[in-house]
Amino acid sequence: MPDTNVQFPDVSRFSAVDDVERPRQLIEVLDVAKRLPGFPAAKAQLLDRLGPERASSAIDVGCGYGADVIELAQRLRPGGSAVGIDLSETMITEARRRTAGIDADVSFQIADALALPFKDNAFELARTETVLQHLADPARAVREMVRVTGPGGRVGALELDQETMFLDHPDIELLDSLRDSVIRAMAQSSIGREVPRLFVEAGLSDVQTVPQVITGDAHAFRLQFAHHVSELCDRGQITAERANQWWSAIDAAAAAQHFTGGITAFVVWGTVN
Repeated sequence: MPDTNVQFPDVSRFSAVDDVERPRQLIEVLDVAKRLPGFPAAKAQLLDRLGPERASSAIDVGCGYGADVIELAQRLRPGGSAVGIDLSETMITEARRRTAGIDADVSFQIADALALPFKDNAFELARTETVLQHLADPARAVREMVRVTGPGGRVGALELDQETMFLDHPDIELLDSLRDSVIRAMAQSSIGREVPRLFVEAGLSDVQTVPQVITGDAHAFRLQFAHHVSELCDRGQITAERANQWWSAIDAAAAAQHFTGGITAFVVWGTVN
């Protein structure tokens, strides 16, 4: 059972990382999430479909701490360069720290996905990952990615669909409440399934989609739900005893090696006309 004195992050706050009290907690959440079973495979599939080996320039929109920008740059044509943008100064600072000394042409800057500071056709490839779910206007962000990608270039996204979240837990009523709380907190809770339509509406051709189940472990679900459990307790909607029972059931399932939970991600890509 987690220490009740520990403050867990609100994982819906990635749109305002610099405004949270402990922004490094959100960086740690990213580190955990990107290692979950299914996530590396989904990321690899997106990169393969984008075909960076055929491109000389790329942009990662909402790059976080920059790991994907490095991989992009390393797979571009010789002499190619990759740019990562993020609205968070914290994330860009971390990206520059993590990429210091890396043998790849990468750069980072603070910028808004809804108004990319680049000319039309500036890149040959654009990608984004678990960013659209946090934006007030994801369609505009997609249009911006298309705008800065030249004809024949590819645009891709990996997005979670929060409404597909599943968890085997005996307290089904509380699970439903927590899932509803997560969905309400997210700007775009069903964005995963919506991305193919947004791509087509933005003018991309040959749009293709592959769903990928990403399974989580007890720690990942604790990071996902802890803030919401605490809020329900604070509002008097559940008792501390019930919250403790919630965590005990998760710990017991993990100890017995039958913990089952996850979410569906959608890998989507298309070509600029």
